[in-house]
Amino acid sequence: MNFLVRILFSGLMALVPNEDGTELTVLLLNVNHAYHTSDGAHVEHHNPYLIARAGNCTGQCPKRDATVAAPLFPDKSGTVALDALEAAVGGGGAWLLSGSELSIRKGSTSDPELPALALRTNVRGTDNGEPLMIPTTSTEREDFSWIARLEELCPTCTLNPDILATQPPEGLVVARLRLRSGKVFTYSVARIGTNVTPVHFKRLDGTGTAAAYSQAITTWVGADIEVSGDSIEIVEEKFDGGTGRSMILEPDANDKIEIAVLNLPSFVPPASPSNAMPQVGKHFEAYYDLTQTPPTKEERLVPRAGAASSTATYSEVAWQTIHPQATLWSDLLNAIRLDVGRGPYDRLLCPPIVP
Repeated sequence: MNFLVRILFSGLMALVPNEDGTELTVLLLNVNHAYHTSDGAHVEHHNPYLIARAGNCTGQCPKRDATVAAPLFPDKSGTVALDALEAAVGGGGAWLLSGSELSIRKGSTSDPELPALALRTNVRGTDNGEPLMIPTTSTEREDFSWIARLEELCPTCTLNPDILATQPPEGLVVARLRLRSGKVFTYSVARIGTNVTPVHFKRLDGTGTAAAYSQAITTWVGADIEVSGDSIEIVEEKFDGGTGRSMILEPDANDKIEIAVLNLPSFVPPASPSNAMPQVGKHFEAYYDLTQTPPTKEERLVPRAGAASSTATYSEVAWQTIHPQATLWSDLLNAIRLDVGRGPYDRLLCPPIVP
């Protein structure tokens, strides 16, 4: 049997490729009510989830977990929220993560090996040798380079290597996925009005100059794994060596498994995806804590809608043009009301990053 596993990532997380491109570590930041941004505002607690929609699941496959359902469907009563979660996962399951080391493996030792990891690159357009500020086609949108790069905003910031240790620093990382298979690509860029629009980066208090780095930014990252076999296994181990769990997933009638890895605040999606102007990405300040020598919070640059004044002009491209519904439709995201253009980080500019 051949089937597709599509993994979709969004929320407060950093994606760290290793040097030879064989592994991508996805870090979900530990952000709770104790965290405050430089303006004194507290950041909403973020909920780290793994939600899988499949045809069948064996192992630990909760479908009616209130710790997942309640924050995912905060506007619904307890029973209705549980019903909604069960409908969303189908034959799969959902986990709330904590101190979790995740991996994705073939479901049986006799199955062929999963394909190697490949980052989707070199499809971004250029103008006179310079990268375009926005993607102008659906193919260009897939480029990995649309993920915001922290090193462009803080050249002296280097990732704290302890983040990748067997047990990362307590309080910084709540979960981590080691991805070694599949094609990784930009699934969507931030929706700002009706056209594709860059963002610029400046201090939260508005002082100082904006960074020269200005481009459209990723809000959802995708990874597609073409599987030969009957199933895949998702394994959770614990940073502290505690008891983990696993689920073995089989594809649905459409030969597909969908997995969402999320790190989001509790959020009631709007009825419409229309969004004229997202709020400044205060949450983005938390990313600098992953570095060896974090700058003070007041010095940290955060994303704002619109291109930097120092940058060149860019083409007028409708947002829908580079996000074809037929290609990007997701039964899972639709069921949890986070289909492209309706998520919290389309309302607030806090994209995933590459350190």
